[in-house]
Amino acid sequence: MHRSILRTTYLAGFLLTFHIALVSYINSSFLASKVPESFIGLLYAASAIIAVLGLYTVPKLINRYGTSRILGFMIFVSIGSILGFILSNNILLIAISFVIYFAFNTCIYLGLDIIIEHWSENSNQGVVRGVYLTVLSMAFMCAPIIGGFLMDRLGFTALYSLSAMILVPVFIIIAFVLPSITHTHASKANILGLAKKFLRHPDFSAVFCINFILQFFYCWMVIYTPIYLHEHLGIHWDVIGRLFTIMLSAFVLSEYLIGKIADRFRIERGLMITGLVIIGTATLFVAKAPVMTFWALAATLFLTRIGASIIEVSTESYFFRRVNHEDTGSIGFFRNTYPFAYIIAPLLASVILKFAPLWTLYIVLGVICFMGILVAKDITKTR
Repeated sequence: MHRSILRTTYLAGFLLTFHIALVSYINSSFLASKVPESFIGLLYAASAIIAVLGLYTVPKLINRYGTSRILGFMIFVSIGSILGFILSNNILLIAISFVIYFAFNTCIYLGLDIIIEHWSENSNQGVVRGVYLTVLSMAFMCAPIIGGFLMDRLGFTALYSLSAMILVPVFIIIAFVLPSITHTHASKANILGLAKKFLRHPDFSAVFCINFILQFFYCWMVIYTPIYLHEHLGIHWDVIGRLFTIMLSAFVLSEYLIGKIADRFRIERGLMITGLVIIGTATLFVAKAPVMTFWALAATLFLTRIGASIIEVSTESYFFRRVNHEDTGSIGFFRNTYPFAYIIAPLLASVILKFAPLWTLYIVLGVICFMGILVAKDITKTR
């Protein structure tokens, strides 16, 4: 029975990820058509603030009302929010709808994590999580090429409508198929207390910092690369879709191998440094996209994600070797690097874009990635 429930949850995760990935690299361009470009970063930051609050609130709500009601409600509202920002020309309604859409999607992922944790055994957590992450990566790899193809031919409204339709089976699975869960390991620790705990452990704070840099990288890439390629360089969406599919294939091709290397040799620190060197160097070259051929740009973007996959696997491996499954407060705080990055990164980009052209973001981002090496070199070896 547990295997059947997990497989159904994987299907829900795949569809949720496909729904998000179908438009994730188009969101910023859509918003740019509705609001000033410098305002986009503020929208993402506001969305991330709501997501942070949601990540601490949702487990408590699930404890009281169950996963079926809470996640079903959030999915239903997410469908409405998509319709809100594609059908309206009111800037305030577009902004509110996007904030709800972004924040709720983040919280729905947390709900799926809770379901998977509940129905899996501690003895096979690695296999269960590995399969789940691979399923999500496959959805992220497939969606951009389909999204780019449809975007060029049908436009924003049709693409977002399809994205909303994909959420309907997710709603059915969560609300009516999967058994509702009414108990989670909700942490009673507050954010300030957890921050102090991380600061008292240099290795934890260092890995948190590197993971934050990685999420910062994802944030700028997701928000500004589509604008850069489409609006500034004039590349068509179907071409961008092919570029992003090649780029995201790096995760599917490399993460399992990197995980095996980390398990076998326990060289997470060296992997982090290697990943930071690759991601920093490749990101600097993205600034030269105007003079690159398709394959040169594809290779550059692919290398950025090779670096990202190395960092992602090595930080996860290092961190989870040093905590146990009951330390939910630390795990939750570590996971919050994603919304924290989406608060800070867009605000910084908005300031930079007031004074410099968009391509300079990649120079700044490359330098930030290199700065992570100074943090990683002092991490204690797991061996």
